[in-house]
Amino acid sequence: MRHILLVDDVSTNLKCEELILHNKYKVTMMKSGEDALVYLETAFPDLVLLDIHLRGMNGYEMLESMKKNPRTAGIPVILLTADGLENEERGIALGAVDFIRKPFDPQMLLDRIEQVWRAEGE
Repeated sequence: MRHILLVDDVSTNLKCEELILHNKYKVTMMKSGEDALVYLETAFPDLVLLDIHLRGMNGYEMLESMKKNPRTAGIPVILLTADGLENEERGIALGAVDFIRKPFDPQMLLDRIEQVWRAEGE
């Protein structure tokens, strides 16, 4: 079973995303970028769903840290946010594989996750 790391500082968002994903994937939830990076020192999920607006380290900073670390650089990251196009461009430039705007349709989220792995040829 594939493993997805959810990173969002809003508990309601984490619970909603987990409800969508838990029947199909192993899900781990983190409420901060700092905690997620510590977790990634010993764990290797197949995908990270990362909110941009986090308290403390934001999603862009976490993504940059992941891409600088050879151990985590290859983990695909999908950014989640309610913000607009300029944030999408920034996220893709930093190495995110996709960008999903909130609120999102549950089936669309599942489809976009599967597209990431299809694009990798898995």
